[in-house]
Amino acid sequence: MNNLVKIDLFKLIDEREKRLESWVMANGENLKEILKPLIEKISINFGSKRKFANYLMSKYNLSQSVSERFVWLMKDWVPLILIREVADLVKIDYFDIQNSISYLKINQPPLRVYRAVKELSEDLCKIVGAHAADGTLSGNLIRITDGYKSDLVVLSKWLENSFDVKYKIKKVKNSNEWAIEFHSGVISLYLRKVFDFPSGTKVYTVSEPEIIRNASLNFRKSFALGALTFEAGVGMKHQVDLCVSSKEFRDSIADILVLLNLRFTKMKNMSGEYWRLWSNKLTKDEANKWIALFEPNSEKWLLLNDYINGYRGKASNFEQALSGLDKVYPSKSASKVCLKDVLMAIKELNKTHRYELVSYLCKKSNLNSYGGKWAHSLMNYLNILKEVNAIYVTRENFGKKKSFGSIVREVYIYNPNISEWKVPFRDNNVTDNY
Repeated sequence: MNNLVKIDLFKLIDEREKRLESWVMANGENLKEILKPLIEKISINFGSKRKFANYLMSKYNLSQSVSERFVWLMKDWVPLILIREVADLVKIDYFDIQNSISYLKINQPPLRVYRAVKELSEDLCKIVGAHAADGTLSGNLIRITDGYKSDLVVLSKWLENSFDVKYKIKKVKNSNEWAIEFHSGVISLYLRKVFDFPSGTKVYTVSEPEIIRNASLNFRKSFALGALTFEAGVGMKHQVDLCVSSKEFRDSIADILVLLNLRFTKMKNMSGEYWRLWSNKLTKDEANKWIALFEPNSEKWLLLNDYINGYRGKASNFEQALSGLDKVYPSKSASKVCLKDVLMAIKELNKTHRYELVSYLCKKSNLNSYGGKWAHSLMNYLNILKEVNAIYVTRENFGKKKSFGSIVREVYIYNPNISEWKVPFRDNNVTDNY
């Protein structure tokens, strides 16, 4: 059961902001009814409503008309900072008033209205985790990017569920990235004032916000889910990997994983620039535990789901199958070859073994060497091709050893029957990363 963690809406007040146009405005069905007797009481203490209005004019540098509109409650939207002033003057708990606040907006265009989020929710914690992992905050501009549209789709749902707003997902020009980018004075204030994110760079200092760290495990797990959905990797080795620049961020996620009884290893990269943690090579039972830390239908969730339940997609021809595999397992900048290269090589050779395949790839890619770890990593590609039924594997005798026994090797045979292949299934309307 979720433990209620209240959010103090009055933290959203920016004391440095002196312009009325940039103030946070509040609205609620019963808000004016709650404020009216409180303002009447304060006005009696000041001698009249006019004198109370003059006090507000002087303290907050307001025009007479603005001050009087608040004191006489002539508008449905009222400044949050003046509501706080009323609470302070009558000495009541802010939460007694904020319970009547339903919506917030900034008092300048674009006049977008947001649901007033008054307590932690799992979706809100997921948004915070995503921002910690991949978000940029610059003034009121918020931007989160990812290589897969599916991850932005789930972020969009979290934002709608939390703040009752929808934002478009856009392709980043000259890039394989997708982004949700928007200006929001209200959401930026939540990130800065409630969750303590800085405006500007945070990559080396980001961590789990204190309000979430002190909350119950379900909220901490949601923060980790948001972070891992956007920052973690799930590769061909069926292993979850997180690599970040902030030790505190890595350690925050590690603390949550320990509480969830998940096994992992953590260390600093040999380069000294990044902090890592990674799971062991997952069994299907372990993958079932880790998949709960990724939002359903996000790309990493789909990768783990493919491993747990098998590939579900079908292709009508080789080009379609190759395209599907290449989208899910694309080439990496640090890799000498990719899954597509290995599949094309086996298709051309029709029947081959690892040493012949290594030699062929070296010639094809103009590589001088394909030994050691480079050759060993070829097995990750071969394992995927086995899983999708793109190749058959047999073992054959390659003659006698010089010392004793026979040389037995795995032989890889291309399967030309595309209808037998089981390729990664992705709904292009949702998860297409092109």
